[in-house]
Amino acid sequence: MAKAPLDSRRRLGGELRRLRLAAKLSGPELARRLEVGQATVSRMETGQVRPSLETVERWLEATGAAPKVRRSVIDLAEDAQVDVTGWRSVFRGGMAPQQRQTHQFHAAATAIRHFQPFMVPGYFQSAGYARGALLGFRLTDQVADIDQTVEARLERRNLLIERTEISYHLIVTELGLRALPAGATEQDRSESWTVMLDAAKLPHVTVQIIPADAPMEQLPICGWTTFDLPDGSVDPMIVQVETPAAMLTFSGPDVRPFELGWERMLASALSPEQSTKHLRRMLGRK
Repeated sequence: MAKAPLDSRRRLGGELRRLRLAAKLSGPELARRLEVGQATVSRMETGQVRPSLETVERWLEATGAAPKVRRSVIDLAEDAQVDVTGWRSVFRGGMAPQQRQTHQFHAAATAIRHFQPFMVPGYFQSAGYARGALLGFRLTDQVADIDQTVEARLERRNLLIERTEISYHLIVTELGLRALPAGATEQDRSESWTVMLDAAKLPHVTVQIIPADAPMEQLPICGWTTFDLPDGSVDPMIVQVETPAAMLTFSGPDVRPFELGWERMLASALSPEQSTKHLRRMLGRK
C-alpha cells in the first residue's frame, strides 16, 4: 500500500534525524553546514517542513551517509515532494479559513502564474458569482459561513491590487469565463469580467485568454497556480491544484509538467492586448 505524502515527509524527517545523530552532529552544527537556521533543521526532522532534494543531498553529504542509505533517502525525499490535503481537513472549521490560507500563499510569493480553464478566477469574481461558485464546491449542506467565505474570497481582489510588488499572470479559457455557476446571474458574470478588465490595466497584472476556437497543443485537464517564492525558501516554487477530493501541492522536479503545460497554454493564448479587446467584445463594448 502506497504511503501518503505526509507519512513520507515524517519518515524522511526521521531518517534525516537518525543520520544526524549517527554522525554525532548537533542541530546547530548541521544547520551551519547546510547554511540554514537551526529551527529549519528541527522542522525538517519533525516533518513540519518539506526539504528540497538539494537540501537532502547536502544533508546526506554532511552526515557521511552510505551509498545504499543515500539512495533510499533520496527516494523517500522524492515521494515527499507532493502533499495531499483531503477536503475534510481543508474545510475543517468552515470554508472561510481555507480561503484565507490561499491569501498567505499570495503574500509569501514573489510571482504568481495562474491557469484557470473552468471558471472566472477567484481574484476577479463578483460577490454573486463567488457565492454560486463556492456553494457548488461545498462538500456538505453546511453553509453557515458562506457570507464570511464570500467576503474572504473578495479579499483576494484587494491583495491583487495592493501588492504591486507581486506579479500576477493569468491564462484563462474563454469557455471558463463563460461558465455560469448555479445561483449566479449573467450580471454577476459580467461584473466579474469587468473586474478582470480593470485589473488587466495594472502594470503587475497580465491577463491572456485562450479563445473557444483556438487550436490547443494540450487540452486542459485541470487548473493550477504556480507560486514563485523568495530566495532562501525551502521550495523556490510550488504548484497547487484543487480537485474534488483534495488539495495537491507539488514542488521540486514534480513542477516540471506544469511548467511545460504553462508554455503550451501560453502558445494558444491571445496576447495581453488582444485578450483585452476580446474581453471587451464579450462585454459588448467596442
